[in-house]
Amino acid sequence: MPTDTILIVDDEESIRKSLKDILGDEGYEVVTAASGREALDVLAEAQPLLALLDIAMPEMDGIETLRRFKEARPEMQVIMITGHGTIDTAVQTTKMGGYDFIQKPLSLERVILSVKNGLEECRLRQENETLRKSIERRYAIIGESAAIRALKQQISLAGPTNGWVLIHGESGSGKELVARAIHKASKRAAGPFVEVNCAAIPQELIESELFGHEKGSFTGATSMKRGKFELADRGTIFLDEIADMSLATQAKVLRVLEGQEFQRVGGTKTLKTDVRVIAASNKDLAGEIRKGSFREDLFYRLNVIPLDVPSLRERKDDIPVLVRYFLQEFAADYGQRPKTIDAAALDLFIRYPWNGNVRELRNFIERIMIMVPGPVITAAEVPQPVNRPPAGRQSGEGRPSTGSPSRVPRGPGLR
Repeated sequence: MPTDTILIVDDEESIRKSLKDILGDEGYEVVTAASGREALDVLAEAQPLLALLDIAMPEMDGIETLRRFKEARPEMQVIMITGHGTIDTAVQTTKMGGYDFIQKPLSLERVILSVKNGLEECRLRQENETLRKSIERRYAIIGESAAIRALKQQISLAGPTNGWVLIHGESGSGKELVARAIHKASKRAAGPFVEVNCAAIPQELIESELFGHEKGSFTGATSMKRGKFELADRGTIFLDEIADMSLATQAKVLRVLEGQEFQRVGGTKTLKTDVRVIAASNKDLAGEIRKGSFREDLFYRLNVIPLDVPSLRERKDDIPVLVRYFLQEFAADYGQRPKTIDAAALDLFIRYPWNGNVRELRNFIERIMIMVPGPVITAAEVPQPVNRPPAGRQSGEGRPSTGSPSRVPRGPGLR
């Protein structure tokens, strides 16, 4: 594990030497500078995680040096030290991004504790940033085909608005990725993104999941529970596979969407919620309306901005990019060197229909990463069924779209 580097900036040589000796004994790598200008030069070369910075220095004082530090390395922690500090100075440096403020004569115990805490906070920030980037990569929409470029353009237009979105696409095509991308591009990006898989929740529990319940409202309700609409307040709620919701639940969801208010199961208090709604389905909702299994008025309420997610068969140009992306992803997950794939093997991937779309491709790449020991994936090592793509028309072509509202038939009792 690399040693953490600390920069000490003070015009008094005795203080620089004393702090360097103490922190060196604690196991840190220490570099020093006698002025603010010298510190800026050292900063670029040493890349310290933390600095101890004196305020009272000639030419460039600690306040100006702190400002320059934060411009160059905003993530670095800076502990201010001074012999004549005031509360106003401490407040000023804190507002400028200073981590701590220590007065001379220095208490070495206080210095060591502040340094340890500052480095720990720095590490936590780095871990959070790494986690954030990892999440962003996992939910990135990968591809540069014409279909994906058009979809990304639609997301960039829909994202900043508050318009409700209805996403259609086959299972595994990436509807959740589109929903997350819209949320990230919205003014609600700092708020929660709450996903509800309507197909995975038993119908007798879905109202409790959506709206919450009060203690004792039904058998097993041993405590109050907040529902997804409440948890998504000031953010986005994603209702995935909404066509699998019962008509009774659809009616209650419609009332929430119309008034942005609801009651918990077993409750009498009306609660307000401020949510943006994104819904998705792999079914032809116009057909579901004709069958009487989906409410026409709910369709119109949701279908403000309709988006279609292309199947992988409609974006074959993206398959080589996706294959290499997943090879890199799983190599990182498993701590392996990334595998490469030869042209003949890649051709098999391109010819295969991928009825399970990107999800099927991703799972297949994970299987190969585990089962193929060599660094290069050849056509002979590609397992079934990809090594024997079916001939003839590929299943799943000509999938229905959300359709425009004008094509949805009006049935009795539908508004």
